[in-house]
Amino acid sequence: MKSAPFKVFLVGNSDEFQFSMKLFPEMLLRGLRERDVPAELLRPRTVFGKLAPWAGRLGKWLFYIDKFLLFPVVLSWRLRREKGGFVVHICDHSNGMYVPRVACWPHLVTCHDVMPIRSALGEVPQNPTSRTGRLFQRLILAGLRKAGCIACVSHATQEHLLRVARIPPGRCRVILNGLHYPYTPMPVPEARARVARLLGGEVPPFVLHVGGDAWYKNRGGLLAMYAALRRRARAQGAEPPRLVCAGPPLRRELIPFAAEDPAMQHDVVALQGASNEDLRALYSLAECLLFPSWDEGFGWPIVEAQACGCRVVTTGRAPMTEVGGAPAFYIDPADPDAAAVIVAEVLRQPRAEREARVAAGLANVSRFTFSGMMEEYLALYRKLAARSGEGGV
Repeated sequence: MKSAPFKVFLVGNSDEFQFSMKLFPEMLLRGLRERDVPAELLRPRTVFGKLAPWAGRLGKWLFYIDKFLLFPVVLSWRLRREKGGFVVHICDHSNGMYVPRVACWPHLVTCHDVMPIRSALGEVPQNPTSRTGRLFQRLILAGLRKAGCIACVSHATQEHLLRVARIPPGRCRVILNGLHYPYTPMPVPEARARVARLLGGEVPPFVLHVGGDAWYKNRGGLLAMYAALRRRARAQGAEPPRLVCAGPPLRRELIPFAAEDPAMQHDVVALQGASNEDLRALYSLAECLLFPSWDEGFGWPIVEAQACGCRVVTTGRAPMTEVGGAPAFYIDPADPDAAAVIVAEVLRQPRAEREARVAAGLANVSRFTFSGMMEEYLALYRKLAARSGEGGV
């Protein structure tokens, strides 16, 4: 039976927030429009935040005025003007405090990770939280507890959320992320030409890391693993691979390692602002992706790498194990020397074993399709709309 018409309001973040949290609602908007589902993306406008560059340490509070004081009023006003049936999707759990504003309409929240909430509860010693940060996370958690429906991007995220929020399991489900871009192996000549431009010359063997500079990305541990890998290679009379990091520069983290091994200043390369095609080329040529995060909500680079035929070495705990599956290699992020041994073994894999691992990774990626993710969200929208009497199947 054809679904009754309803609209989806996607609630996103302003341009100042991290790329992945902007990307997700834009993915959903594109997928809904491709399926002829009426949809609109609502997000805070930057008003007071424009003054942030002149406000010093108080600058972030100006963005908070836009996000938490002005936008909720605008959101309520826009929803009350809508005449037909609709579903509201808060696309980032950190906007959980919007839930009371939309609670009278069919709604859901996507939870991408529970790390900040767990940090505020004292569960993450690597990331102490300030007093205002703890207050902020309590407000988010209070909103999530009132949400009618929550979709988690991984089973690990769902498990953490159910534990810390103590919400009924029936209000929480898992919808795995789908690839936001058609990552596939790039032909070698094309990939080499693109990477040569990125590196400004020849393309030596390299290990790849993709990620920002948040604490959980464990960039200090990444460099410790790379330093240990270099020592192993030189002890065996071999030339170590480069380390290419798609993300912010590692200037501060690199200082103590470069003091012992000055060549690391040259062999660790940071590439900021890499496009999807740049990443596709890097994944296609890299010896492996080294992704030693302390924690993740999902772990996009794992899937992206496997989709491009790149082997993955990542942390041996969920959700990295959930996403990487059997094809990935797993390490302890707290033991750089042992991790370097595993990376060295990956680099020495015979061709047949390498090809088998790549093929298995490509098969694993079939669990994370954009179309599959969209169909699951559409089914959930219809269920919520039907339950409210605003529309449905």
